[in-house]
Amino acid sequence: MLLDKDQDPVAVKTRKALAIMGYLGRMGGLTSPREALADLLWSSTDRHKAMQSLRQALRQLKTAEETAGIDVVRSSPGHVQLDQALFFSDLTRVLELVNRGNASDFREAEELWRGEFMSGYDDIDPEFSDWLTVERERVRSEVASAAFRHLNEISVDDEGAKVEAGGRFLLKMDPAFESAHRVLIRLYLKLGQRERAEQQLRTCEREMRLHLDAEPEEETKNLLQRDDAASARHEGLQDTGDVKPIRGFLPNNEDVVRLPEISILSTSLSKKGLGDAVHLREEVVSGLSSFRSFDLYESQYFGDENAPKPTLVEGQELGSYLLRFRHDERSGKIVIQFEDRSNGQIVFNEIVDFSLWEGITPVASQIVSRIHMHATARLRNPSNTAVFARWCQAEALLWDFTKQSDEKAMRLLDDLERTHGSFSMTYAGKASIIMKQELHFPLLDRTISEGENNLLNLAEKSIMLDPWQAVNQRVYGWALILSNMPEEAKRAFHNAGRLSSADPANLMSVAEGLAFSGDVNEARATAQRAFSLFAFVPRVFYEYLANIYFAAEDYESAIKQIERGAGVGISGLTTRVAALVCAGREEEALQTLNRFGEHRASLLKHSPEMANDPHNWRLKINFFQDEKVRHDFDKGAALVQRFLFDGSGSV
Repeated sequence: MLLDKDQDPVAVKTRKALAIMGYLGRMGGLTSPREALADLLWSSTDRHKAMQSLRQALRQLKTAEETAGIDVVRSSPGHVQLDQALFFSDLTRVLELVNRGNASDFREAEELWRGEFMSGYDDIDPEFSDWLTVERERVRSEVASAAFRHLNEISVDDEGAKVEAGGRFLLKMDPAFESAHRVLIRLYLKLGQRERAEQQLRTCEREMRLHLDAEPEEETKNLLQRDDAASARHEGLQDTGDVKPIRGFLPNNEDVVRLPEISILSTSLSKKGLGDAVHLREEVVSGLSSFRSFDLYESQYFGDENAPKPTLVEGQELGSYLLRFRHDERSGKIVIQFEDRSNGQIVFNEIVDFSLWEGITPVASQIVSRIHMHATARLRNPSNTAVFARWCQAEALLWDFTKQSDEKAMRLLDDLERTHGSFSMTYAGKASIIMKQELHFPLLDRTISEGENNLLNLAEKSIMLDPWQAVNQRVYGWALILSNMPEEAKRAFHNAGRLSSADPANLMSVAEGLAFSGDVNEARATAQRAFSLFAFVPRVFYEYLANIYFAAEDYESAIKQIERGAGVGISGLTTRVAALVCAGREEEALQTLNRFGEHRASLLKHSPEMANDPHNWRLKINFFQDEKVRHDFDKGAALVQRFLFDGSGSV
C-alpha cells in the first residue's frame, strides 16, 4: 500500500504498479533493471510492448506519489530504484522487530503480520507468480529464523513473556508450525502450568490436522511425559527437527550452507581378496566428495550382524540417504544400494559384476552420477528455498540454453548473493551466464548487464571463496580464455579436471577449454575419458568435441561431431562452416549457411547493434588461442559474418 505523509492510503490504478514496489523492496539495493521488471510483469507480450506497459505503470506510481507528496520511486533509462532513505513497508518493520526480539517487539510484529507476502498478487502474471512463490518461502524463512534466534533457551526471567510472545507470533504466521507449538509447550512446563501445556498440544494437533492433514511428531507428544524441569532445561530448540521446521523455514541467513546428507555403510568388505570391491567403494566415495554437493558420513562395520536397523530421518528438506556396500559371498559380486531415509524407498540397487565392465572407474562414475542426479533433481522444485536447493534450481536453468532461463537463473543468483554472500558458486554461476551469452547468443539483445568487464572479477571471487570447487576452477579457466590468458587458463582447467575426475560433464568442459587454450593432446585424452564415463551423452557435448577436433586440425572429424550436436547456437554454426571451409568443402559450407539463413534474418532484425559491429562479433566468437588454429577458424567466421551481416548475396 502507498501511504502519504500522514500515513493515509493513496490510490494506485493497477496492481502491477504496486507489484513493482513489492518486487523492488526485496531486491538488493532496492533496484532492478527495467528489462527484468518488464519481463516479470508482462511476460506474455513482446519486449517493446512490455517496456511501454512498464513506463505506463511507472507514470501511475509517479502520479500517486505527487498526490501523496512523497518521492520514493526513482527511475533512470536502465533501472528503477526505491529511495532507501524513504522506502518503508510492513515487512521491513516486522524484520526489524523480530531481529530485536523483545516481548513487545514480538507483539507488535504479530499485529503487523497480515498474511502471506503480497497476498492477492498471484494472478497478475505467470512469471511474477513463480517469483512470488519462491519469495514468500524466503520471507517466511527469514522472519522465522530471526525469531528463533531469541528462543534458543526457554527463559522465565520475565515470567516467560518474551518466549510466549515469540511463539504466538510464529503461530500467527503459521498456525500449524509444530516447532512453535513445542516452544510454548516447553515454556508452560517450565512455568509449572501443565494444563496450559496440555491445551497447547491439543491446539497443535487440531491445527496440523486442519492445515496439513498430519499428526504431530512423537517427539512433540512425548514432551508432556518427560520430567518437566529436565525437558525445559536440556532441550531448548537445539534438538534435531526443531531447528528445521517441517514447512520449510530454513535459516537461509546462516553462514553455513547445508547439503543433502549421505551416510555410507559397508559390510563384509574387510575380507582378503576383496581389493576391487574396496577400490570401487573408495572411487564412489571420492566421486561423491568431488561434487562438494553432499555432507558425507561414514560408518564402518565388519560383518552383517553389526549393521544398524533401518531408521527413517524426518525434517531434512535437502534429503537424507543411506549408501550401502555389501559383498555377496555366493556370487562374488558387489551389491550397492541407495536408500532415501525420509521414506525408506530404495532408489536403486546395483549388482556389480566386474567382468562386464572395463575397469572400476566407469562403474563408480555411473553410480556417482545416478546418486547426484537423484539428490539434486528433487531440490529443483521452486518451493524448496534452502540455499543449496536454490543453487540447484539456478544450475538447472543454466543448462537450458535459452535467454529466458538465463534471466530466471540470474534472479535466483542475485538472491543468493544477497542472503549468502560467501557462497562461492553464486559467482561462478553469474560468470557462466555472461560467458554463455557471449558464446551461444551473441546475436540476441542483452538483458544481463554485468558484461565482460565484470566477468573475471566474478570468476576470481568464486575461486577466492572456494578453490576446491571444480565448477569454480572451470569457470575461472573460461574467464581467463576470454581475457587472453591461455597459460593461466590451462592451469585452471587442469585443476578442475583433477578436482572432479569422475564427472564426465566436468571433464568435457575441461577438455574443450584445454583445446581452446592450446593443450590439444590433453584435451583429446580428457574428452576420451569423459565419453567412457557417460551413460548417455548429451548432444551439446558433441559440439564440444567438434571444437577439440578443430583445434587438432582434424576437420573431417570436427564436421562429423558437429552434425551430431545440438546445433542451436551461432558458435556451432561457425565451427561447422569453418571446418567445411578448411576441409575444402566450401560449397557445402554455403549450403549450410543457406539452410541457416532464414533463422538468422529475424534475429538480426531485432539486433541492429550487432549488425553494426560485425567485426567485433567475429573477434568474440573465436576462442582459439593457437595462432594457426585461430586463423583457420576465422576463415569460417568471416564467411558467416558476410552471410549474416552483409546478406547472402555477398557470398
